Amino acid sequence: MGLKEEPFVVFDTVSALDPYGGEGSITILLDNVIITPIPVTLLSVDVCVRQPERTQVLLDSFFQNAITISGGDGVIGVLYQLQRNDTPIAEINDLMDYADVNDGRHTNFPSLSLVDKTPDRGINKYQLKVVQLIINITVLNSIYIGSRSLKATVIPL
Repeated sequence: MGLKEEPFVVFDTVSALDPYGGEGSITILLDNVIITPIPVTLLSVDVCVRQPERTQVLLDSFFQNAITISGGDGVIGVLYQLQRNDTPIAEINDLMDYADVNDGRHTNFPSLSLVDKTPDRGINKYQLKVVQLIINITVLNSIYIGSRSLKATVIPL
């Protein structure tokens, strides 16, 4: 028995109760030292496509940036990509202006959705990745990725 001709969903989700280095979070930068090599895969889902000319894949992603700063004004940025089979198909440049506060914490919740109208035949590996850090601030302590989700809805046409 094969798959029915209707949408189906695959997903990968991680919940982090404490995004600032707690269980489930990913530490990218700690005390101004890169801990996790860039690029880093945050989540991944595999989707099988038998008829690419009659299939679209709706991708929904959500993630949580958690940043600690102990002084200075500036710009912090994290560049994320959605990739299909290691090829970028969309990106979000999450640039954040930061004003100096004492022992500041900043949390941001970027999301990215798109429809892949040209999936490849066979297994398509969709990945949400951090690919670059943009830091223009005098004292940036740490960058973490907390809760995150990647969902693929396969829609036969």
